[in-house]
Amino acid sequence: MLHPSIVPFETLQQLCRPGENPRRATVEAWAKREGILYRYDGKGGIFTTIEAVNVALGVAAANDDRAAYEPDII
Repeated sequence: MLHPSIVPFETLQQLCRPGENPRRATVEAWAKREGILYRYDGKGGIFTTIEAVNVALGVAAANDDRAAYEPDII
């Protein structure tokens, strides 16, 4: 069983091209273009984490204290 924060290749395929079954090269190119960090899964695909997807989208984690403070207050 995968850790809940892991986004497997099959999910990335659906995010990349919903309703299709894109090849790994297509999913990799999409992930690179979107700025999503990923690793190879050893089964002919790639995987990433929810956190990596959020970073690429510009969404800070709710418990990320660094996002709550302006740099000039330090």
